[in-house]
Amino acid sequence: MARPPVTEGWQSDTPPPDDFADDVSPNYVDAATVALRFASTSVDASAAQPSGLTEAVTPRSLRDAMGCLATGVCVITTFSGDNDVAMTANSVTSVSLEPPLVLVCIAKTARFHEAILRSARWGVSILDAGSHELSTQFATPGRDAAGQLAQVRFDRGPETGVALLSGSVAQLECVTTDVHQAGDHDVIIGEVRSLAQVGPGKHPLLFHRGRYRWLL
Repeated sequence: MARPPVTEGWQSDTPPPDDFADDVSPNYVDAATVALRFASTSVDASAAQPSGLTEAVTPRSLRDAMGCLATGVCVITTFSGDNDVAMTANSVTSVSLEPPLVLVCIAKTARFHEAILRSARWGVSILDAGSHELSTQFATPGRDAAGQLAQVRFDRGPETGVALLSGSVAQLECVTTDVHQAGDHDVIIGEVRSLAQVGPGKHPLLFHRGRYRWLL
């Protein structure tokens, strides 16, 4: 039996078409379908290859290995004095449902690190597939603190006033509850004070092995 095309329809190296945000593309393959395809694929144990776990653990090799884990892409926003500041992050995850907690990991060397610790209020905008330029913009180091969102469409969160980007599939407002030191990063845990799924029918932006990906 031929191996099913398990990767077809869930990642792409080309930007999505103009009508990508419409309800559901006819080529879209949901997670359940992908799982069924994997489940129906027989595995030949005799063809298994050695794991090859001989690579030295270095910052570069760890980054590359973790880059194999496909993630969503978020823009985290907070205040630095009177300015809105933002940075791109993919180390964002849910921690608890009751109480509602999420975390974000911020490098201690990032200017955003001091801002988010001082403010203790922050927003999470989970980017849609058409917002890869925003991701690149807020991942660029050395940007001025003032005017970072001057050319970006956003709304103010009703609970904290943080900026929440319009090019999102979902948005969360958070207030810091705990900060845990973890090597060269801090793990910042926040209680979710409000949330909205603002992009029904849209698909999220993905990041995998150093490249943006899209659901088809």
